Amino acid sequence: MSPPSAERPRVMRSVLSRLVTPGPLLAIGLGSTTVAASLWFANANRALSSHSTAGLYAFYFLVGTIGTGVLAGLEQEMTRTVARTHAAGRPVGVAVRGQLRQAAGLAAVTVVILGGASPFLVSHFFGGDWTLALALLAGLAATWASFLVRGVLAGCQDFRYYSLTLVVQGLATLVPSVLLTLADGAYSRPVGAAHQAGGGTGPMLGYAFIFALAPLAAALSGLASPVLRRSWRATGAATGRAADSVAAAGPPVDAALADEVVAAGDGAETLPTTVLPEPDEEPGGSPREKLVLLTLATLVSQLLINAVPLIIGQRLAAGDTHSVDLGKSLNSSMGLSRLALLCLFPLQAPLLPLLAAAAVRGDFREVRRKTGFLIGACLAAGALGVVAVVVAGPWLLTVYLHTPAKLSRPFLAALALSTAFLMTAFVLQSAQVALNRHRVVFASWLAGLAAMAVVFVLPLSSLGAAAWAGILGPLVVTVIAAADVMFVTRPVPVAVDGVTGVDQAVPVPVEQAPAEPERGSGHGAPVAEGVRR
Repeated sequence: MSPPSAERPRVMRSVLSRLVTPGPLLAIGLGSTTVAASLWFANANRALSSHSTAGLYAFYFLVGTIGTGVLAGLEQEMTRTVARTHAAGRPVGVAVRGQLRQAAGLAAVTVVILGGASPFLVSHFFGGDWTLALALLAGLAATWASFLVRGVLAGCQDFRYYSLTLVVQGLATLVPSVLLTLADGAYSRPVGAAHQAGGGTGPMLGYAFIFALAPLAAALSGLASPVLRRSWRATGAATGRAADSVAAAGPPVDAALADEVVAAGDGAETLPTTVLPEPDEEPGGSPREKLVLLTLATLVSQLLINAVPLIIGQRLAAGDTHSVDLGKSLNSSMGLSRLALLCLFPLQAPLLPLLAAAAVRGDFREVRRKTGFLIGACLAAGALGVVAVVVAGPWLLTVYLHTPAKLSRPFLAALALSTAFLMTAFVLQSAQVALNRHRVVFASWLAGLAAMAVVFVLPLSSLGAAAWAGILGPLVVTVIAAADVMFVTRPVPVAVDGVTGVDQAVPVPVEQAPAEPERGSGHGAPVAEGVRR
């Protein structure tokens, strides 16, 4: 075999090894999910009339608002808990089971509240169709399962199967919707014929249940992860060995070492980890308080994201034929512009453990560096998005999404700018969660929603209110969150041999961090939710 031929297999193995790293895998999963969601919109628009899509898109945005709003905090808290537990050297199993118990309680409360609100939802959003309410319940249950499974996978650092769940969800959304559209004969109709002829209402429930049940297929695929199973089984063994070693050695728990089998990345390996005592209360509040705060913050954030279609879209749906068509175009453009957030949410999975580990070490400089890089990436992507929608936005709506009414380029650019601010706000939220700033996270989203509410009551046109509210709300959240992260991670003045210097947040384990200075010393920064000791 010639030298070039002998070199070729090694190069191929190197390329393949790079393709199965978390970055490319997540890109593949995110791409499939985003493309599938956009084609779901396109197929529904082609097959259904404007009146039918009004109820379907109300269902879509309610699943996002309630499902992601109430339940997405479960994934973030599961990821954060597992990551911090690994970083502190404590066993993971107990933390995971505790999160599962809280998740079950949250799901039960959500179902009770939704049952009480269902008459209003059915009459106001679903046009009296109770089957859409059943689809909503199914979608929430599937979302609950997918968030929990992905949280555990992210905590185990198994991004191969995490990415697989995204691919499976995309396929479970795309393939059935294409088959349903083919069965309805919508592909054989000319573009725009559906809304002119009145379209059909029969396939609407099919599109609703396809979208609702796709996350369940994703959750089931994630349970097949070998790393997840090894990590769960290994935790108990590790805990037992740690307890035996501590009992035999006799020193304080935080000085004993245990060989804990850590499942991460491509497989499991045995690493020496310091077993620390479980604190009575984590910095920034108890785990239950953090879950409640993050759940409320996520709910408010989803209300902010979907406020425009749920409020302005419903106003247009109650108007004349032109208003109904304009509402269909508005909902489609909002759904398309928010698809960028589908790319960002799963990227929080690898980001949050890194930020949480850096916060545990007291390495605030690393927190600032990673957060600042992603903020710059979000703003750059937003600028590219504005240019793209100005150039190709009207074509995408008319030809790709088959919308009946045209929307102006400045309005589409406003939607793209709104999405850029939302992406930046969610990156900052990851940093705040890692820093245990859950209270400020909730306050910032609440302030942004209040700013949008002010715009909605002003005497503006429907599209004018949608554009200004879509920009102002996310901008308020971004400013408050950025100021909070900068304040918490700022360099701290310290006294070194009688000279005041600047602490650049050199990585120091939290348990070895210096004690809080006495009141009135003037050298220490205020305690930031217990992150800085």
